[in-house]
Amino acid sequence: MPAVRNANVVQIPLFPRVILSDVGAAARNGTATAEGSGRHIQDDTSILALSRPARTFTGDFYFTHRHRDRLWLAHGDVAGKGLPAAVVMAMIQEELEHRITSCAATQCDPAATMQRLHEFLRPLLPNNRFATGVIGYLRDDGTLTIANGGHCPPLIIRRNGTIEEIGSTGPLLGILNGAKWRSMKTHLAPGETLVLYSDGVTESCADLGVEGLKRVLATARTPEDVLAAIGTTTDDVTLVMVKR
Repeated sequence: MPAVRNANVVQIPLFPRVILSDVGAAARNGTATAEGSGRHIQDDTSILALSRPARTFTGDFYFTHRHRDRLWLAHGDVAGKGLPAAVVMAMIQEELEHRITSCAATQCDPAATMQRLHEFLRPLLPNNRFATGVIGYLRDDGTLTIANGGHCPPLIIRRNGTIEEIGSTGPLLGILNGAKWRSMKTHLAPGETLVLYSDGVTESCADLGVEGLKRVLATARTPEDVLAAIGTTTDDVTLVMVKR
């Protein structure tokens, strides 16, 4: 499945080892740089992304969609590795594209999108499967509205060097009946960066944890810098940095 691109959408491929190319067709100033990685610019926001699967396929996903003054973002992880996780991830990607483009047009809350994704996954996932995810949007004025369904806490690198966490605002996806999520708001100022990542980053052989990742981010400027610092990983790794 090739990478899906148009003027507003960038989506990670099911087979991330295919070299991403011609991002300029998606965003005129964007360039693709390496296996499973890419850089694209949407207005004044720069998005740097990298995905490295543990095997041939990946269970990680990310998605961006620009609509008017809002850049919608999604990032997540399906429990497990290899083809079974990748199949679930592909279903999530397709549903996310539909849900986010629909919600963007109606300006609904990211928590509502999370709820609909959960309801989509609930009857499809076996008992031993679940997903985690972050869905949100960044407005042109820097307002960030985000919901976190049991995913690794998104990090915000502030201009003064401090790093803030955005914790879970609801449970894992695809498991609980009656599960609910809420969205929270914060602000991303010019020069600040939002970092989304899968647990393959923090559970690497370097055993970083979130605090260890924060130390790496004190000097790392790109996803490639982060992976160079953490070394070999045994899980799928996906990392997205959104810079204003």
